[in-house]
Amino acid sequence: MKKKATFLFIFFITLLIVFYIFVPKFRGYVYDTIYPFLLGLESISEEIENATKLIKDKYLLIEENRKLKEKLEILKAEIVSLRFLELENQRLREIANFATNFPGYEYISAKIIGYSPDNLSKIVFINAGEKNKISIGDLVVANGNLFGMILEVGKLSSKVLLISDRNFKITARTRKTKEIVFYQGYDSNRGILKLVMPEQDIRIGDIVETASVNGSYPEGIPIGKISSIEYREGEFFKKVFVSIDIHPYSTEYVVVIKRKQLKE
Repeated sequence: MKKKATFLFIFFITLLIVFYIFVPKFRGYVYDTIYPFLLGLESISEEIENATKLIKDKYLLIEENRKLKEKLEILKAEIVSLRFLELENQRLREIANFATNFPGYEYISAKIIGYSPDNLSKIVFINAGEKNKISIGDLVVANGNLFGMILEVGKLSSKVLLISDRNFKITARTRKTKEIVFYQGYDSNRGILKLVMPEQDIRIGDIVETASVNGSYPEGIPIGKISSIEYREGEFFKKVFVSIDIHPYSTEYVVVIKRKQLKE
Protein backbone atom coordinates (compact mmCIF):
# COMPACT_ATOMS: atom_id res chain seq x y z
CA MET A 1 0.00 0.00 0.00
CA LYS A 2 2.83 2.36 0.95
CA LYS A 3 4.71 1.55 -2.25
CA LYS A 4 1.60 2.25 -4.31
CA ALA A 5 1.03 5.61 -2.61
CA THR A 6 4.66 6.57 -3.16
CA PHE A 7 4.41 5.60 -6.83
CA LEU A 8 1.26 7.68 -7.32
CA PHE A 9 2.85 10.69 -5.59
CA ILE A 10 5.95 10.49 -7.82
CA PHE A 11 3.74 10.03 -10.89
CA PHE A 12 1.68 13.07 -9.94
CA ILE A 13 4.74 15.24 -9.44
CA THR A 14 6.23 14.07 -12.71
CA LEU A 15 2.99 14.85 -14.52
CA LEU A 16 2.94 18.38 -13.07
CA ILE A 17 6.52 18.94 -14.24
CA VAL A 18 5.69 17.76 -17.77
CA PHE A 19 2.63 20.03 -17.98
CA TYR A 20 4.67 22.93 -16.56
CA ILE A 21 7.39 22.51 -19.21
CA PHE A 22 5.39 21.65 -22.34
CA VAL A 23 2.01 23.26 -21.70
CA PRO A 24 2.59 26.92 -20.66
CA LYS A 25 -1.10 27.69 -20.16
CA PHE A 26 -1.23 25.04 -17.43
CA ARG A 27 1.54 26.70 -15.43
CA GLY A 28 -0.99 28.68 -13.39
CA TYR A 29 -2.77 25.47 -12.48
CA VAL A 30 0.58 23.95 -11.52
CA TYR A 31 1.32 26.90 -9.23
CA ASP A 32 -2.12 26.58 -7.65
CA THR A 33 -1.65 22.85 -7.22
CA ILE A 34 1.77 22.94 -5.56
CA TYR A 35 1.16 26.15 -3.56
CA PRO A 36 -0.30 24.37 -0.49
CA PHE A 37 2.60 21.94 -0.59
CA LEU A 38 5.16 24.78 -0.78
CA LEU A 39 3.34 26.63 1.99
CA GLY A 40 3.51 23.50 4.12
CA LEU A 41 7.21 23.15 3.39
CA GLU A 42 7.77 26.79 4.38
CA SER A 43 5.86 26.26 7.61
CA ILE A 44 7.85 23.12 8.38
CA SER A 45 11.06 24.97 7.55
CA GLU A 46 10.16 27.77 9.98
CA GLU A 47 9.31 25.26 12.72
CA ILE A 48 12.61 23.51 12.18
CA GLU A 49 14.46 26.83 12.21
CA ASN A 50 12.68 27.89 15.43
CA ALA A 51 13.37 24.53 17.05
CA THR A 52 17.02 24.74 16.00
CA LYS A 53 17.29 28.28 17.41
CA LEU A 54 15.65 27.16 20.67
CA ILE A 55 18.08 24.26 21.03
CA LYS A 56 21.00 26.57 20.23
CA ASP A 57 19.81 29.18 22.76
CA LYS A 58 19.35 26.48 25.39
CA TYR A 59 22.86 25.17 24.74
CA LEU A 60 24.27 28.71 24.99
CA LEU A 61 22.43 29.27 28.27
CA ILE A 62 23.74 25.97 29.67
CA GLU A 63 27.26 26.87 28.58
CA GLU A 64 26.96 30.37 30.04
CA ASN A 65 25.64 28.89 33.30
CA ARG A 66 28.58 26.50 33.43
CA LYS A 67 31.07 29.34 32.88
CA LEU A 68 29.39 31.47 35.55
CA LYS A 69 29.59 28.57 38.01
CA GLU A 70 33.29 28.21 37.22
CA LYS A 71 33.83 31.94 37.80
CA LEU A 72 31.88 31.72 41.07
CA GLU A 73 34.08 28.88 42.31
CA ILE A 74 37.18 30.86 41.32
CA LEU A 75 35.88 33.90 43.22
CA LYS A 76 35.16 31.72 46.27
CA ALA A 77 38.72 30.42 46.14
CA GLU A 78 40.05 33.97 45.82
CA ILE A 79 37.96 35.07 48.83
CA VAL A 80 39.39 32.20 50.89
CA SER A 81 42.88 33.14 49.74
CA LEU A 82 42.31 36.81 50.62
CA ARG A 83 40.93 35.80 54.02
CA PHE A 84 44.05 33.71 54.61
CA LEU A 85 46.27 36.63 53.58
CA GLU A 86 44.28 38.95 55.85
CA LEU A 87 44.84 36.61 58.81
CA GLU A 88 48.51 36.30 57.91
CA ASN A 89 48.83 40.09 57.79
CA GLN A 90 47.02 40.36 61.11
CA ARG A 91 49.45 37.91 62.66
CA LEU A 92 52.42 39.77 61.22
CA ARG A 93 51.04 43.13 62.42
CA GLU A 94 50.52 41.73 65.92
CA ILE A 95 54.06 40.37 66.01
CA ALA A 96 55.40 43.66 64.63
CA ASN A 97 53.51 45.64 67.28
CA PHE A 98 54.90 43.48 70.06
CA ALA A 99 58.38 43.66 68.62
CA THR A 100 58.07 47.46 68.63
CA ASN A 101 56.54 47.77 72.09
CA PHE A 102 58.59 45.02 73.72
CA PRO A 103 61.98 44.84 71.98
CA GLY A 104 64.55 42.22 72.83
CA TYR A 105 62.25 39.19 72.84
CA GLU A 106 61.63 36.43 70.32
CA TYR A 107 58.08 35.96 69.00
CA ILE A 108 56.44 32.94 67.35
CA SER A 109 52.98 32.90 65.80
CA ALA A 110 50.81 29.80 66.20
CA LYS A 111 47.30 28.56 65.49
CA ILE A 112 44.89 27.09 68.03
CA ILE A 113 44.18 23.49 67.00
CA GLY A 114 42.30 22.05 69.98
CA TYR A 115 40.64 22.55 73.35
CA SER A 116 40.53 20.80 76.70
CA PRO A 117 38.25 17.70 76.64
CA ASP A 118 36.80 18.63 80.05
CA ASN A 119 35.15 21.79 81.36
CA LEU A 120 37.22 21.99 84.52
CA SER A 121 40.53 23.16 83.07
CA LYS A 122 40.93 26.13 80.74
CA ILE A 123 43.38 24.77 78.19
CA VAL A 124 43.98 25.09 74.44
CA PHE A 125 46.47 23.42 72.12
CA ILE A 126 48.58 25.23 69.50
CA ASN A 127 50.46 23.97 66.44
CA ALA A 128 53.94 24.94 67.63
CA GLY A 129 56.30 23.05 69.91
CA GLU A 130 59.91 22.02 70.41
CA LYS A 131 60.51 22.31 66.68
CA ASN A 132 59.70 26.01 67.01
CA LYS A 133 61.93 26.33 70.12
CA ILE A 134 58.94 26.87 72.42
CA SER A 135 59.52 26.20 76.13
CA ILE A 136 57.40 25.71 79.24
CA GLY A 137 56.67 29.08 80.84
CA ASP A 138 56.60 31.08 77.59
CA LEU A 139 53.79 33.64 77.58
CA VAL A 140 50.98 33.50 75.02
CA VAL A 141 49.25 36.65 73.77
CA ALA A 142 46.08 37.14 71.68
CA ASN A 143 44.59 40.41 70.42
CA GLY A 144 47.13 42.41 72.38
CA ASN A 145 46.27 40.89 75.77
CA LEU A 146 47.80 38.13 77.85
CA PHE A 147 46.09 34.89 76.85
CA GLY A 148 47.93 32.17 78.73
CA MET A 149 51.21 30.40 79.40
CA ILE A 150 52.86 27.32 77.86
CA LEU A 151 52.16 24.41 80.21
CA GLU A 152 53.48 21.42 78.23
CA VAL A 153 55.53 21.13 75.04
CA GLY A 154 55.54 18.39 72.40
CA LYS A 155 57.54 18.08 69.21
CA LEU A 156 54.96 19.84 67.02
CA SER A 157 52.35 21.17 69.45
CA SER A 158 52.02 22.69 72.91
CA LYS A 159 49.44 22.96 75.68
CA VAL A 160 48.48 26.47 76.79
CA LEU A 161 47.05 27.20 80.25
CA LEU A 162 44.64 30.15 79.93
CA ILE A 163 44.69 33.11 82.32
CA SER A 164 41.14 32.16 83.37
CA ASP A 165 42.30 28.85 84.88
CA ARG A 166 42.77 28.79 88.67
CA ASN A 167 46.17 27.18 88.20
CA PHE A 168 47.41 30.18 86.21
CA LYS A 169 49.54 32.50 88.36
CA ILE A 170 51.82 35.37 87.45
CA THR A 171 53.43 38.40 89.04
CA ALA A 172 51.69 41.58 87.87
CA ARG A 173 51.25 45.28 88.62
CA THR A 174 48.62 47.99 88.34
CA ARG A 175 49.29 50.37 85.46
CA LYS A 176 48.45 53.67 87.22
CA THR A 177 49.76 53.15 90.71
CA LYS A 178 52.48 50.57 89.84
CA GLU A 179 51.49 48.39 92.81
CA ILE A 180 53.04 44.93 92.57
CA VAL A 181 50.33 42.26 92.80
CA PHE A 182 49.93 38.54 92.27
CA TYR A 183 47.38 37.56 89.62
CA GLN A 184 45.57 34.21 89.60
CA GLY A 185 42.81 32.87 87.33
CA TYR A 186 39.35 32.59 88.84
CA ASP A 187 36.68 31.84 86.21
CA SER A 188 35.93 32.41 82.52
CA ASN A 189 35.44 36.17 82.90
CA ARG A 190 37.46 37.03 85.99
CA GLY A 191 40.80 36.72 87.66
CA ILE A 192 41.71 37.60 91.25
CA LEU A 193 44.60 39.47 92.86
CA LYS A 194 46.05 37.53 95.77
CA LEU A 195 47.74 38.87 98.91
CA VAL A 196 46.74 42.50 98.33
CA MET A 197 47.58 44.43 101.50
CA PRO A 198 45.03 46.95 102.87
CA GLU A 199 47.49 49.82 102.44
CA GLN A 200 48.14 49.10 98.76
CA ASP A 201 46.74 51.71 96.38
CA ILE A 202 44.44 49.47 94.31
CA ARG A 203 41.71 51.22 92.30
CA ILE A 204 38.65 50.03 90.38
CA GLY A 205 39.15 50.53 86.65
CA ASP A 206 42.93 50.31 86.79
CA ILE A 207 44.56 47.98 84.27
CA VAL A 208 46.48 44.99 85.57
CA GLU A 209 49.52 44.09 83.45
CA THR A 210 52.53 41.83 83.53
CA ALA A 211 55.43 42.79 85.79
CA SER A 212 58.55 40.74 85.31
CA VAL A 213 60.75 40.86 88.37
CA ASN A 214 63.81 39.35 86.69
CA GLY A 215 63.15 40.47 83.09
CA SER A 216 62.55 36.98 81.73
CA TYR A 217 59.35 38.15 80.01
CA PRO A 218 58.06 41.59 78.92
CA GLU A 219 56.45 44.00 81.35
CA GLY A 220 53.27 45.88 80.50
CA ILE A 221 51.23 43.22 78.68
CA PRO A 222 47.58 43.87 79.63
CA ILE A 223 45.88 41.11 81.66
CA GLY A 224 42.57 42.72 82.61
CA LYS A 225 40.88 45.56 84.48
CA ILE A 226 40.06 45.76 88.18
CA SER A 227 36.29 45.35 88.46
CA SER A 228 35.64 45.14 92.22
CA ILE A 229 37.39 45.47 95.58
CA GLU A 230 36.14 43.88 98.81
CA TYR A 231 37.62 44.58 102.22
CA ARG A 232 36.40 44.29 105.80
CA GLU A 233 38.06 45.93 108.77
CA GLY A 234 40.42 43.56 110.47
CA GLU A 235 41.06 41.32 107.43
CA PHE A 236 44.64 40.81 106.33
CA PHE A 237 44.09 41.18 102.58
CA LYS A 238 41.77 42.87 100.12
CA LYS A 239 39.70 40.72 97.77
CA VAL A 240 40.25 42.20 94.33
CA PHE A 241 38.60 40.85 91.18
CA VAL A 242 39.91 41.52 87.66
CA SER A 243 37.70 41.35 84.59
CA ILE A 244 39.40 39.58 81.71
CA ASP A 245 38.47 39.55 78.05
CA ILE A 246 39.61 36.36 76.33
CA HIS A 247 37.61 34.28 73.87
CA PRO A 248 39.42 30.97 73.23
CA TYR A 249 36.70 29.50 71.00
CA SER A 250 36.69 32.48 68.65
CA THR A 251 40.45 33.10 68.73
CA GLU A 252 42.31 31.57 65.81
CA TYR A 253 45.91 32.74 66.11
CA VAL A 254 48.14 33.60 69.06
CA VAL A 255 51.67 34.92 69.58
CA VAL A 256 54.10 33.07 71.82
CA ILE A 257 56.70 35.23 73.57
CA LYS A 258 59.81 33.24 74.39
CA ARG A 259 61.12 33.78 77.88
CA LYS A 260 64.68 34.96 78.13
CA GLN A 261 67.16 32.50 79.53
CA LEU A 262 68.76 34.37 82.38
CA LYS A 263 72.44 33.95 83.03
CA GLU A 264 73.36 32.67 86.45
